[in-house]
Amino acid sequence: MVLPSYACVLCPHGSDETLFHLLLQCPFAQECWIKLGLFPDLQQDPFSIMASFKTQLQVPFFMEIIIIMCWCIWMSRNGFIFKGLQPHIEGALSHFTEIFTLVKHRVKEAWHQPMFEWLHETL
Repeated sequence: MVLPSYACVLCPHGSDETLFHLLLQCPFAQECWIKLGLFPDLQQDPFSIMASFKTQLQVPFFMEIIIIMCWCIWMSRNGFIFKGLQPHIEGALSHFTEIFTLVKHRVKEAWHQPMFEWLHETL
């Protein structure tokens, strides 16, 4: 069975929307990662890129950062498809800040201050 391919709605190049493309290759996604100080090496496989993000971040809550940014990129895509909202990097970062702040309330007490500091140093 062959699945149909769709063009990435966040990408001006009309590239096929694979998960790898949407979350890492798309210029919109790349700009989101760069705003967090993360630089994906697109010559690597997705798992190696995530491992490099961990190395670049050097914080114990690296997985929270990665998951939340993936979610924000995905929600920007869905906002465009289902609500006709034009995707903006600032909107994705604002959504990231909002969710990251909420997550901060549910993590280990020892992580509160480092998360607060990381967020304010980065964004």
